[in-house]
Amino acid sequence: MNMTTDLKVGVLLGAEMRKARRHRDELGEVIEVFADRPGPKTVTGVVLGWVLFTALTFINPGETPLVAIAPGVIFAVMFGLILLFLSGERLIVCERGILVGSIAPGIRPYAIPYQQITPGSIAGVAGANRYLKEVGLQGQIAQSTLRASWWTKNGVHFVACSAEDARRGRRRFTLALDPIPRSIDGRWIWFAGTGRQSARSAVEVIAQAASAAGYPQLAQAALNRVIVELTGNPEDAARQLPGHPPVHGDGRSR
Repeated sequence: MNMTTDLKVGVLLGAEMRKARRHRDELGEVIEVFADRPGPKTVTGVVLGWVLFTALTFINPGETPLVAIAPGVIFAVMFGLILLFLSGERLIVCERGILVGSIAPGIRPYAIPYQQITPGSIAGVAGANRYLKEVGLQGQIAQSTLRASWWTKNGVHFVACSAEDARRGRRRFTLALDPIPRSIDGRWIWFAGTGRQSARSAVEVIAQAASAAGYPQLAQAALNRVIVELTGNPEDAARQLPGHPPVHGDGRSR
């Protein structure tokens, strides 16, 4: 089990560096990486799913030992891939911008230079598993700019360019997941999870990098804002999440 975990971590660490190198000319070198990986309950659920599916195959086992264990191996690969993709969410802070999104095989994160982020919109949040509920999107189809999952504890909210711009023109099936502009200034709202790492540490690293890159207003505004504990109440969205419009009880932005 430890070998499997170490292999998965090694694969993802290598993917982080490879995918960040694609944007080195634009965003510079990687400064720090924040990972939003599934928690123990999610991992346990995946393992139990594998055990259940494997056990069901033994109700009518194959004629030979090889045929009997083959389904278990196939299910192990399937559930391992599921866990690998679930574990891919990253916020990668670089010298001149950030990368947001999954680094799982075949997926590229979104590239957002600091000049594309609205000053004053960066906010670190705790209780991030209530983010989608607070912005009125719980239970709805996933959006490419909001990288929140049920296990997400902490994260960073901000307003920036569209997902299509951050995707650098690569039109894929994810285009269907791109939201409409929802911020009060007609731009796009983003959220990136930082996992068990504190949102404050992510905000500080982003602020330091943005200041060094020549965006002191963006940096200072981020540092001046305190970390907020999300309530999950849509009525609090405009107060707790800078740039977010008021939300009706039915989840629609006003």
